[in-house]
Amino acid sequence: MSFDFLKNIPIPVDYNVSLVFVVFLTALFTIYMTVRCFRRLTVLSVIVLAIQLFMLTTGILTVMDKVFSVPQYEIVLIIAGILLPGIILLSDYFRMKSRIRKSNTNVPLIEKIEKPKHTEWKLDEYTKKPEEWKDEIKPSVITGTLEVTDKRLKHNIIRKLSAVDKLIAEGNIRQAYEISTVLADLLNSNPFIYYNAAWLSYKNELYSEAIRYCKKALYLLGNDFPLGFAKKKAGEEAESLSSAVCFIYGLSLFALNKYVLAINQFASAKKHVDVLSEADVNIAKCYIAIGKTSEAQKHIRFALKSREDSKLRYLLARLCYENGDESECRNQLEIVTSNDPGFTEAWKMLGLICRKQGDWPKAAAVFRKLSELAPGDADAYYMLGVAQRHEGKTDDAIASLKYAVELMPEHSRAYYSLASIYDAKGKTDKAVDCLIRSLMGKERLEMAYNLLAEIYISTDRIPDAIMVYEEAAAEHPGSYVIHFNLGVTLMMIKRYEDAVKAFKKAHKITSDDPALYYNWASAVIPLKNYSEAARLYKEGLKLKGDDDEILFGLARVSALSGDVEATIGFLARAIEINPDMRIKAKSCLDFAAFRTHPDFMEITRLPLRDERRDA
Repeated sequence: MSFDFLKNIPIPVDYNVSLVFVVFLTALFTIYMTVRCFRRLTVLSVIVLAIQLFMLTTGILTVMDKVFSVPQYEIVLIIAGILLPGIILLSDYFRMKSRIRKSNTNVPLIEKIEKPKHTEWKLDEYTKKPEEWKDEIKPSVITGTLEVTDKRLKHNIIRKLSAVDKLIAEGNIRQAYEISTVLADLLNSNPFIYYNAAWLSYKNELYSEAIRYCKKALYLLGNDFPLGFAKKKAGEEAESLSSAVCFIYGLSLFALNKYVLAINQFASAKKHVDVLSEADVNIAKCYIAIGKTSEAQKHIRFALKSREDSKLRYLLARLCYENGDESECRNQLEIVTSNDPGFTEAWKMLGLICRKQGDWPKAAAVFRKLSELAPGDADAYYMLGVAQRHEGKTDDAIASLKYAVELMPEHSRAYYSLASIYDAKGKTDKAVDCLIRSLMGKERLEMAYNLLAEIYISTDRIPDAIMVYEEAAAEHPGSYVIHFNLGVTLMMIKRYEDAVKAFKKAHKITSDDPALYYNWASAVIPLKNYSEAARLYKEGLKLKGDDDEILFGLARVSALSGDVEATIGFLARAIEINPDMRIKAKSCLDFAAFRTHPDFMEITRLPLRDERRDA
């Protein structure tokens, strides 16, 4: 192959190609470090970027001016411009791969430093804070409405109005309020002055004063303000004054928790304005405060027609959820997350809705997105792990749950979920370890106690299971399941008196479970309290008249009491419901005295096999 064509490329003799290549690589690494500084600002990044910029500048000038470079300079350029940022690039890459392996989610090469969340956004705080509309009226508007003939007095008033405006701009609303009240007393026939006094009173949290000035302004304006004197004096600027006064009036009433009256004022504010979404939002918040969520939804929808607001739509979604309309709630949340992809609260609620509806693939996708938005949120990885488990992706679920407990070592629910996965896989040692860690975490979950005790029972560690249930009963004294399971477990080691105590505590919590009466009576029989056992069985029979186990228990008690007729009667009913009770009756020692009784022999006789019957 001939390379003669290369001879035709015009390359200066003194052109340092290797240096150009080094400078080119330095430029690429400089771009990377610049992006890294913007996304992940650290002292190290700034220092390395500064060194790179310096070396890149010298390198470019060296190439352009065709300066002869010594080897020492080229070594420094390679180290500072390529090796140093290259090490940082490699560390970023390995960190990214490690995060992907641990969290099982997409992680960017340059991960932003997590800042303290400004979005400790609380829905309750949002609903309790009304939206504001207009600010103070500017001096230029008020000047056109002044009916003062004395030029000196008018000049002083204008100067005071300007002073108030300046104080408001500086944030000194207290002093501005004091001057404004003086002007309101002096010019008691001007509704614009009264509005400013009301607005400043509201800003200073003097709500009763604000209401007083609003009433005076509305009295001057009358019911038909647009036809009044102010429109003639101030032109189009004044047309919304009546609405503005009513709005401040409503805000003051809202602050005093007088929500019904506030609704009336916000509704009045809408009369003279074509679109006033702030009034609809505040009316909705008033209805929420008095518990009328359906009316609140209606006004939120009115507001959303004129403006898109993610927080407002999220509030609508929450109201839909509270009213049981999960489909509409999900629809609204999907709109929120589409319009505002960074709204973490909306993603979280959408995931919970999908989880409740059993849409696990969608739930997993939502929680994966949530984990990307909030990489330090252990709950996001926990919920992602739960969704992945329901999808059948057990290994992914374990990875997500492990990362959740790495972020929050006291995350009890994540440890419990890990334990349940390990238990299903037959890895009881790992399951027990996770359950112990779960119970040492932030929450002492009832289900963690139950699962731990069940594992102990399955491995013949009954005393350990009893200790777990006793601790659980102290931690969750109102749990029926805990007391019931404790009683059943105590019966396994024949601690019948303690079992009876546990069943009594369970009975105080729930008295409509037939299984409770059956097991309770079974614990009483060994204590030879047959009348009490019979009473308990009959209580259970009231709840479930066709329970073969309870009928069999009544037959046992009757047999132990020597009541032949009752024994045969209850046993016959039990066998009628469940023919397999014949074998159980034959093997039960409580019926030993009845085995030769004709009626007992008749009802417990096993059916002949087909071949013997046909012989």
